[in-house]
Amino acid sequence: MMTTPRICLARLLALALAAMLAGCATTRMNAEWRDPAFSAGSLKGKRVLVVCRAPDETMRRVCEDQWTSLLAVQGVIPVQSYSIAAFPWASGDTSDEMKAAVRTSGVAALASMSLYPGDVAFVNPGAQIGIGVGGGGGGGYRGGGFSFGGFGVTLPIGGATMTQSLGANSSLIDPANGKLVWSGSASTPASGDILGQVAALTQVTIEAMRRAGVI
Repeated sequence: MMTTPRICLARLLALALAAMLAGCATTRMNAEWRDPAFSAGSLKGKRVLVVCRAPDETMRRVCEDQWTSLLAVQGVIPVQSYSIAAFPWASGDTSDEMKAAVRTSGVAALASMSLYPGDVAFVNPGAQIGIGVGGGGGGGYRGGGFSFGGFGVTLPIGGATMTQSLGANSSLIDPANGKLVWSGSASTPASGDILGQVAALTQVTIEAMRRAGVI
C-alpha cells in the first residue's frame, strides 16, 4: 500500500505535468513592435508581396498560400514570391538583392515570415508509459523498465515519434523607404502536424497585424 506522502507526490507530479502542457497548448504571439507613424489601413486594395522562408519548398509554398488567403480577407491583394521566377526568397528583408526584387515587383509592402523549429519537443511513444510510486526497495531492470526504491518507469519499446514546436518571426516593410513597419514573433505548441502549425502561425500573426492596424 502506498503511504500518504507518496500519494501526494504522485498527484503533485501529475498536476505539474498537466500545468506544463496547458501552458504550451495554444499558438500565440510572443512579442510585437509597430511603427506609430505608419498610416493604419493604408494597404487596403494594394498589392503586398508575401515571402516565407522555410526548411523546404513545400512548407514555404503552404505558408505563402496561407498568407494569401488570409490577407485577401483583409482587402489586401497578396502576391506569392514563389509565383515570381528566380525571386531571391532566401535573402534577408533588407539585403540589396531583396530590395531590388521588391521594387521590380511594384508592390506597396513586403510581408515576410521566417519559420524555425521551436525549443519544445516531446517524444510520443508507440506504447504507454507507466509511472508507479509505491513501497519497496532496491532497483533494477524489469522487462523494458526500471525500478528503484518503489518508483518505477516503463520505457517505450519502438514506435516512438517526435513532436516539435514551431516558431516564426514576421515583418512588414515599406519598400518605398525600406523602413520596418511592424514585426512580431509567434510560436506553436509541440505537434506532429507541421502544416497545421504553419497555418496556425500565419493566422495568429495576421490577426495581430490587423489589431495593430497595419493591414
